[in-house]
Amino acid sequence: MAIIKNIGIATFVLALSLSLKAQTIEKTFSGSWAETWWTFDFYKNGTYKRTSSGHYGATEVKGSYKTNQDTIQLLTGYKNSDGTINEYYLFEKDSFLIDITLLYDYKLTKERNLISYNSRKRYDILQKPDPNLRFHKSLAELDSLVETAIHQLKNTTIWLISDAENLNIIRLLNTIYGSSDKRLTTGVYAEFRQLIFEKNYIEEIRKVYDWTIGMGMGFLILKLQVELGGSPNWYSIYVIE
Repeated sequence: MAIIKNIGIATFVLALSLSLKAQTIEKTFSGSWAETWWTFDFYKNGTYKRTSSGHYGATEVKGSYKTNQDTIQLLTGYKNSDGTINEYYLFEKDSFLIDITLLYDYKLTKERNLISYNSRKRYDILQKPDPNLRFHKSLAELDSLVETAIHQLKNTTIWLISDAENLNIIRLLNTIYGSSDKRLTTGVYAEFRQLIFEKNYIEEIRKVYDWTIGMGMGFLILKLQVELGGSPNWYSIYVIE
């Protein structure tokens, strides 16, 4: 019985070893953005090297990784990169590597020194919002949201306002500017509109997020539209009950 047990353990260890060896790749992915160039080299021995050069200087990060179907997980090396390198990457159609956190992609490169691909933000991999989603609020709830937005605009720079808070501000803008309700023209609403003007919010927010030309700021800001469930229709607004 002991012999059979030992054979079973040995077989399991061998299978695990072969499995781990199979979960590696020998590929190079490259990309560029904002005068910076990145290259990911993955090796069969389960290690990787990520190099960058250009506007933000030259860096080299090394570590180990493993794969699970279409996902690559970095095990070491990424934690001290200030968020420029992240733990999980999506391996798409044997051609692209997508940073699941930052959403930028890298293209499979056959020639190590050929780095001509302009990295894209891959919002298409995110779950799309419900096209029938509506955000119903009472006037008192809307008042509270405006007061919160005023506090944020007064005390925080636009670059430090969170995605969820910016989404609220954008919906408030679309709601107020698109409404004929006179209640939304006085009091905290008038103060809110004045702050938006003073902070040059509409222009500054376009420096924070990728955007496309369209009607309504809920349609302009792709990250907020898709990732946080903004309406995919022309305007993302609050509906006053």
